[in-house]
Amino acid sequence: MSKKVLVFSGSDRQGSFNAQLAEQLVAALNAKGLEAAVYDYSEVPLLSQNTEYPAPASIEGVRGAVAAADALLFVSPEYNGSYPARLKNLIDWLSRPVVAFDNETPTVLAGKKVAVASAANSTFGKFVRGALNFLLPYVRTAPMESEGLGIKIPGEAWATGTLALEPEQQEVFDAFVSEFVAYVEA
Repeated sequence: MSKKVLVFSGSDRQGSFNAQLAEQLVAALNAKGLEAAVYDYSEVPLLSQNTEYPAPASIEGVRGAVAAADALLFVSPEYNGSYPARLKNLIDWLSRPVVAFDNETPTVLAGKKVAVASAANSTFGKFVRGALNFLLPYVRTAPMESEGLGIKIPGEAWATGTLALEPEQQEVFDAFVSEFVAYVEA
């Protein structure tokens, strides 16, 4: 049975390079025999303890999908050296107890295999990957040991709107995919 991977894009911008990278990763992971899909979490509300319980339907949906997945892949742009608020909000929701005041039952993130990827300019997303790699163990996930995939957005991508990987970047991409597949299947 194929291992299931949920991919979350930190950007909801139309034409986002990170959303494109997420789709490229999904295609590559599926080609390697995993069952990967991008999860649309645009309906997830801002976390507020005033409205946390009972959880909104969108939260029940994403929690169910995460619980059914074998691994998660966060693909995020770099905003001011870190991750976007929408991605942090999602992680906050997933790190909360499913039942109010139940701090003993593991959350849906507990022990979940995770990795990160980013497409950015000259930084290759190193700051967002570092920030996520700091956050994810804190919420009790099991991150892949490498820092994740960092892709430099080629200059022509800004003119075409398409993230086309150059040969050197494609090699890095392919190596990450192989490493991630081995990690998920281990």
